[in-house]
This record gives sequence, C-alpha cells and structure tokens, in this order.
Amino acid sequence: MKSREIEFHIVGAGLSGLSLARELIDRGFNVRVSEMRDRVGGISVLDSEVVGLIEEISLEVNVSLQATAVKLGGSTVIVSSSGVETIDRGVVAVGFRTATPIELGIVGDRPAGVYPFHAALDLIMSGLSPGRTIAVYGAHRYSVLLAEKLSEYSRRVYIIDPGSTTEIIPKNIEVIRSKVRVLKGPHRLSEIKLDKGSLEADTLIISIFKPWNPFPELPPVGHAALETYNPGALLEASRLLAVNLSCEEQTYRRVKVEGEIQVFPKTLTPCLRELLVIKPGGGRIEVNGRVYSISGDYTIVRAPENSRDLRVRVFEVWSS
Repeated sequence: MKSREIEFHIVGAGLSGLSLARELIDRGFNVRVSEMRDRVGGISVLDSEVVGLIEEISLEVNVSLQATAVKLGGSTVIVSSSGVETIDRGVVAVGFRTATPIELGIVGDRPAGVYPFHAALDLIMSGLSPGRTIAVYGAHRYSVLLAEKLSEYSRRVYIIDPGSTTEIIPKNIEVIRSKVRVLKGPHRLSEIKLDKGSLEADTLIISIFKPWNPFPELPPVGHAALETYNPGALLEASRLLAVNLSCEEQTYRRVKVEGEIQVFPKTLTPCLRELLVIKPGGGRIEVNGRVYSISGDYTIVRAPENSRDLRVRVFEVWSS
C-alpha cells in the first residue's frame, strides 16, 4: 500500500513510541521516530516481557537516534546530525519524568550519588554501576527490574517503598517500607534518614515517576500521558491513539473523568469507539450510566455512540 503524504514525527523510541509507529505504518502513514539517546527501548529496555517486541519493531520503523526535540522560534523541531527538521504533525512519547527531591519532600544535604532513574539506567546500559550500596526509591515494575539488574553490579541493593505495592520483589533485595526524609553526606551520599530509622548507602536512585509532556501542543501517548506500569495498557493506548490520528474526520467528543481513574484518550474522533480505563487493583466504573468491571489494572470500554460527550467515573473500588 502506498503511504499517505502526511508524515508523523514521534518523539521517543520507547515501547509506546515504537508501537504507535507500527500502528500508524499499518494504516498507511510514513512515520519517523526520533530518540535522544543512542538506543531504543526507553525504560522498558530491562523488561524481558517486551524487549523482544521492541527489537522487532525497531527493525521495521524509521528511527533517528541521538535526535532531540526542542522548541525553536515557536515551533517544535528535531535537531540531529542531519540538521534541523520542523515537526508538522507529531506525537510526544518521551515517557515519565522523575520526581525531584523537593517534590518528594526530601531535605538535607545535596551530595553526589543521588540519581534520577534514567541517569542510573544509562550508566547500567553502559556497563557501569552508579554505586556500591544502593537504595532505589520507589516500588513498581521498573524500579524492581532496575534493582535486580543493579544487584549484579553492587554489594547491596535496597528498595524503599513509600506506599503499598503488589509487585513481586526479588528475594535477594531487601524492601524497606518507608519514606525518604533527609539526605546526609558532605561530598558523597553516606546516610538516608527515613520516617523511622536510617540507612547507610552511597547511592540513591529516585524512581518515583510523573507523566510528562514537554510539548503540550502535541498529543501525548504512553508514559507521557499515563501513570501505569502495565505494558499491555501502553500497547492499547498506542492502538487507540493511532485510530484517532488516522481518522479523516477530525471532530471530537470529549471525556470527563471523575474519581481516581485514568482514561485515554481524552478526546475521541468518530473513528474511535473505545476507551482505555486504568484503575490499579480493579473495581467498577460507570460510563454514561453503564457500569463496567475492571478485573486487573485496566480495561477497554466500548464508548456509547449516542452521546456527544462521555462521562467516566468510579462506581466501586476493589481492594488490591
């Protein structure tokens, strides 16, 4: 099939960016994916469940590595060794950003040895260890994978869990259920003060994430839009957005969300008749008066066709 003349630029070559590229290519579009790093995969590069899929898709799509998206003169452009290219129609798939110590209420010294997740991951992918005794702050799929990999390099690895989690933690990694409060160390980190007690460590890796779209004029997908650690939900989000983007009739129905749930996308074209609803631990939700059950962390809901806008709310919460 001959590709349409419209070209999509996808910023970010992680699981979401690559899977969206494949979905758009399957619909006849010419797609380019730009990645600021020298590798594809994003934070999923350690995830054995999807790394094979990432490698497979990366061979099928046009990926420009070490290509950075920036704002220039009011436009979003891609800067690479090939020059500067303006994004006319794009999608943001840059993934999470890591919460800062200030956002997390962490005070004290500002020593060396405190890393955001992505910086620590880059070191590991280069065959380096960020430290010897390491605390990973945050307990979820990606932090567990990172901690497991770090245990191959380091003397001791801890996971500090600031809340409840249902993740399966590897047996060789100790989990401390607490919050980080104060960092100590005149030069290199030496002590982490917690809600109760303290921990001696020379490295802290902050692995608490927030969705992030640095280019709000472009639609986001994946971790740029959603706080989820389920690869299946990310793949579904890419599929749904591809349907929206490829629809020739660009009129929209808007989605109003009530309660502690995430819904994607927030607008629907006439071509899209499904919604991704994320509710970790499961529960029941109501969409325009009709109740649906979520047995896992997410579900796909058929959107009612006889209403202008959609209202999605929590109907019942199940304990995780």
